[in-house]
Amino acid sequence: MLVTKSAVRITLIIVILISFLYFFWMVHNALYPFIIGLFLAYLLNPAVCYLERKNVGRLWAIIAVYIILFGVVIVGGSKLLALFIKELQSFALDLPFMIENINKLLTQMQSQYQNSTLPYYLRIAIDNNLLLLENEMQEFMGQVVNFIIKIISHSIGLAISPILAFYLLHDWYKIKSEILALLPSGWRAELILFFRDVDKVLGGIIRGQLLVASIIGVFVTIGLYLLQVKFALIIGILAALFDIIPYFGPIIGASPAVMLAILESPWLTIKVILLFFIIQQIEGNIIHPKIIGENIGLHPLSVIFVVFVGGEVAGIIGMLLGVPVAAIGKVLIRHIVKVLL
Repeated sequence: MLVTKSAVRITLIIVILISFLYFFWMVHNALYPFIIGLFLAYLLNPAVCYLERKNVGRLWAIIAVYIILFGVVIVGGSKLLALFIKELQSFALDLPFMIENINKLLTQMQSQYQNSTLPYYLRIAIDNNLLLLENEMQEFMGQVVNFIIKIISHSIGLAISPILAFYLLHDWYKIKSEILALLPSGWRAELILFFRDVDKVLGGIIRGQLLVASIIGVFVTIGLYLLQVKFALIIGILAALFDIIPYFGPIIGASPAVMLAILESPWLTIKVILLFFIIQQIEGNIIHPKIIGENIGLHPLSVIFVVFVGGEVAGIIGMLLGVPVAAIGKVLIRHIVKVLL
């Protein structure tokens, strides 16, 4: 069987890509500032390009975008930070009482469960599933805590990310040209189309999902304030962060609010559950289709599958990156098939 030059070239490229990915994975802790810088530059580039189309020089466009961005962060962030710290202090004071109330509630529920007339086999099944759920939740919460600690530990390095993003934005076209110059001339046209498709899909997912999550965070915070639920801002921020994870994120984000409501009253619990149900209906039927639309290009079952796989492989980060990686993989396969056939 003859081995064609194109097959050798494809194999060589795949080996080089795998080698690069392995190298980056080995040193990924040192690359966090650069990854965040690239991510920030990618998010801000459309705004810079928009100003360029309005005949603003690229350097001045970048400066203008940075001034607006930091202005919003400083003005809005200072007020939110004051509220956040106030709620955090209140949470720290209330935490011992909440733990005590949760223990009382669990003891009461356990007593009612033990005195119930459920068949023995059903009890065993329930006990096993509850134990499994408890272990899974402990593992997941451990991953969340480790994720937060990792972000805090890298905060000093991440402080230089905006500076790196500035240089990336300034040399955006130059970097693109140099990358394209490294590509084989025969494949250049197809690879340009591939990168365009990836940009369309990835941009739609990342920018869209961040916008959707922000809107949901605002809705949750306002809704909980109106219902007079404690720590509305903290829960709203958590709901926004977890909303980035498809399907499972909103459920996880709603859990703290529901738990707090259970400790208050059954009527408040119903109100909180209803609030999150309404918000999820608005997100699923109006906000998500309008902002993200069909950019993902993946079947809902595929999305659930890649979220599970991502979580198994890399925890929280894997759940966040599962959908973008799968979407890029789909685009890559489509272009490889196009080239080979």
